Amino acid sequence: MSTTPLSTSVELTDKLKNDIKKSGFPLEVHVLNVCSTKNTGRMPNVKYEYLEKLREIDLHAFYEEIDLEPKRGTIVQHTSTDLIIECKKSESKPWVFFSSPSYKMENVMYFMKYCSELDLYLEKRRLAPLLAQVYPSIKKSHYVNPKVPRCFNYYEAFKNASTPSEIYGAIDSVLTYLLYLRASRQNRREEFGVFSAFYLPVIVLDGLLFEASVGETDIEIRERPHLQLRTSYREEVFVVDVVTRNHFEQFFNELETFHKEMVSAIGSIKFPKEFKRLVRNKIRSARDEFHTSPMFSMVMYDAKQRARTPGRP
Repeated sequence: MSTTPLSTSVELTDKLKNDIKKSGFPLEVHVLNVCSTKNTGRMPNVKYEYLEKLREIDLHAFYEEIDLEPKRGTIVQHTSTDLIIECKKSESKPWVFFSSPSYKMENVMYFMKYCSELDLYLEKRRLAPLLAQVYPSIKKSHYVNPKVPRCFNYYEAFKNASTPSEIYGAIDSVLTYLLYLRASRQNRREEFGVFSAFYLPVIVLDGLLFEASVGETDIEIRERPHLQLRTSYREEVFVVDVVTRNHFEQFFNELETFHKEMVSAIGSIKFPKEFKRLVRNKIRSARDEFHTSPMFSMVMYDAKQRARTPGRP
């Protein structure tokens, strides 16, 4: 039986390594590893069907708070901050986003997309929706930070005009998945439910990122680690965060603060005692249903097996 010579095997391995380095996979793994440093949910390479087409997003990560036994006076809540992430590598074509002195927006949080079961209750009583109620309490978010450059257009430098735009492709990817998530959750909303999800579309770039401001006589260009694009897509206005690879870890850590601030803001909303009673009854019923389900039985069986076998994962 013949075997592959070691020299050929090493040569092939080196070729594979170099080919992988040229691809976008190292960036995707880096972003996944950063998201794994905290207690977040992570779903890489999500494939889904939307608008009669099979699609894929690089990573869906989320911070999540489930508080079924809140302090007295506050409401039970299940809140998630969902990062919808697309990774792009662009070594030879810098990404350029345009800003304007006449287009400075200090707060773009009202463009943030979300879905909440709490809105079913608020709508019935003709009260302000959830986002409007928590809006004044959000002080530290990148959405309210005036130092984050706010841009309105973009282009890839040195790109052949006949090739598709990588920037548009990334925007289309994160916003399509956002719309899919929101529609899916809206269809599953239940009265007296307390689930709320806030959707943050993010593009991570392994390459050079610039902000360009065009004046009457000159163009000012600054390299940026992070900026925001306000864009219209499918008849809605969205804000998309564009972050460089080297800045993503800091940005990701900042989002944890944003998530905690959002959870605290929701917890401070005053709901009537009757509504909170109905919520508790609904959760108690869901718990009873889960405890009698086949899944719960299997989970408990595995837990007992691990208890009998010390050291078993």
